[in-house]
Amino acid sequence: MVRIVKVLTRTDVSQRLGVTTEMLNMLPPYNREHDVPVRVLDDTGMIYEFKLSVRAEGALKPIFQYQEWRAFVHRRNIRTGDVIYFWEQESVDHRTEYRIHPVRTYV
Repeated sequence: MVRIVKVLTRTDVSQRLGVTTEMLNMLPPYNREHDVPVRVLDDTGMIYEFKLSVRAEGALKPIFQYQEWRAFVHRRNIRTGDVIYFWEQESVDHRTEYRIHPVRTYV
């Protein structure tokens, strides 16, 4: 199991999460015409449905869109400089599920 580590930027916290190439490679296939829902379970057992979005043309610039991502940030009181761990794992019914675990940094 590979865990991806990302230090959150001001934009990640205040607007949308910039999805790294490593994260994008483990997520379901993206679609340039439509957002792709990604079901993510956090370390408290809460389920979120982040919307994966890429640009229609040119560089992909993948993101998790504002609404559900910001709900996660708000619920967990996430701040700039905090770290998230993101990974995929197989569920008990043999489906891929995505997990996220935020870690507070004291900068």
